[in-house]
Amino acid sequence: MSEIDTVRDYWENHPLYSYEIKHELGSPSFFKDLDRLRIEDVERFCLSFWDFSDFSKGKSLLDIGCGPGFLTRHFAFKRYDVSAIDLSQAAVSLTRKSLELCGLDADVRQGNAEDLEFKDNSFDYVISSGVLHHTPDTRKAILEAYRVLKPGGKAKITLYYRNILLRKPFWGLTRFLAKNMLKNVPGRGLLAGAQDPEEFIRIYDGDVNPVGKGYTLGEAKRMLSPPFIWASSEVHFFPARFMPHWLPLNRPIHRFLDSCFGTLLYIDLVKTER
Repeated sequence: MSEIDTVRDYWENHPLYSYEIKHELGSPSFFKDLDRLRIEDVERFCLSFWDFSDFSKGKSLLDIGCGPGFLTRHFAFKRYDVSAIDLSQAAVSLTRKSLELCGLDADVRQGNAEDLEFKDNSFDYVISSGVLHHTPDTRKAILEAYRVLKPGGKAKITLYYRNILLRKPFWGLTRFLAKNMLKNVPGRGLLAGAQDPEEFIRIYDGDVNPVGKGYTLGEAKRMLSPPFIWASSEVHFFPARFMPHWLPLNRPIHRFLDSCFGTLLYIDLVKTER
């Protein structure tokens, strides 16, 4: 089995958030909890990142790695002409179901981020949320995103970030904190015992997740530009839901942790005009 097939097999059997959301996959209750998790934790301080400032009705947008469809629905609701792909049929089915429940429409199909089935210069916008660090050849997927984006088009991509706690000089402190502070995280029983930052990042999305990579700011810049022009970046996502109940994670404290110890780079990119 190839590495990409191994990744596909994992996500077919473990759709995003299926460890944590106990409702039936694809049910209205599942999507209600999904939205709550994204809005109250993952995107709590950065929902505005996903809005393009020069929006106009009918602009074409590609969501690479749509998962259960949170962002696909977001842009379909705003009347973008949305296409979405995911490596797993499970994610495609969930996204289609979420659109159906909301009375929305998008072109959702199974596909590989490393080999997109779209023509050059097809989309005004490309987004990819927490996906390209899970594909074996991340650089190849980035080049594909660039290829299908129109000249002057914009991309928004998030990648796992090696914050200071996920670097080797501070790994001893991180292991101590993980062992003593992490709740029993569903599907991630091995997380507190990770031997190094690489293992911790890989198994964040599940104990048997085959591929997960993290990047420093410099590494991400070198990988993305060229070919993209790097416009700006932000650090977000400190997973408050994994912290013990006794830790007072009110909004100001969560915002501080989100900005200083966030685990995702939120990156704005532009394709050069030609």
